[in-house]
Amino acid sequence: MPAEWERHHATWIGWPHNKSDWPGRFGPIPWVYTEIVRKLAPAEIVRILVNSSAHEGAARRALTSAGMSLDRVEFFRFTTNRGWTRDFGPLFVRRSGSSGELAIARFRFNAWAKYPDWKKDDRIPERVAARLELPLFPARAGRRERGDESGERDRRDRDRPQRGAAAVGVPHGGYLNARGRRC
Repeated sequence: MPAEWERHHATWIGWPHNKSDWPGRFGPIPWVYTEIVRKLAPAEIVRILVNSSAHEGAARRALTSAGMSLDRVEFFRFTTNRGWTRDFGPLFVRRSGSSGELAIARFRFNAWAKYPDWKKDDRIPERVAARLELPLFPARAGRRERGDESGERDRRDRDRPQRGAAAVGVPHGGYLNARGRRC
C-alpha cells in the first residue's frame, strides 16, 4: 500500500452516514470530515463516496459553509455500509514500462468479520473501476483472493518487510507499487 504521505493523484473518503460507527458521538463527525477535505483539497483532488443525492447535498452544504470551493472535490454516488475507505476502497496500481497503464487491484472486504452489513462496501472497487473505465484485477495469493482488512495488511507487511508497502498479488504481473518496485 502506498503510505499516506506518498505522492498520489487523489484521496478517497466516504462521507459519514452510519451513526453506529460513532455511537453517541456522530454530531461533530461531518464537521471533522469537512476539515479533512478543507485541508486536502488545495493540494489534491478529493473523491467522496455518498449514498444519494440528499447525502451529497448534505456534504456539499457542510463543505461550502466552511468557505470551500468544490473545484477539487468529486462526488461518487455509490452506496456504502460504512465510510472506512482505507479498508474497502479502490487500490490503484500502475503497469511498469512505457505504457504506465493504471488499474485497480480488487481486494475482498468482509467488514473485519465483525459486522453483518458489508456487501455494499465490498462492491466499491468494481464500481469505481467501471466509472473510471479502468481494468480491475483480483488480488490473489495463489488461487485465493486476498482480503484488504487492516489486520491482513499489517500481517502481510510484517511477514514481507523487504517488499515495502504494496505487496499485492496482481495477476498478469508488471505493475509497480508507489515506490516504483515491481509487484
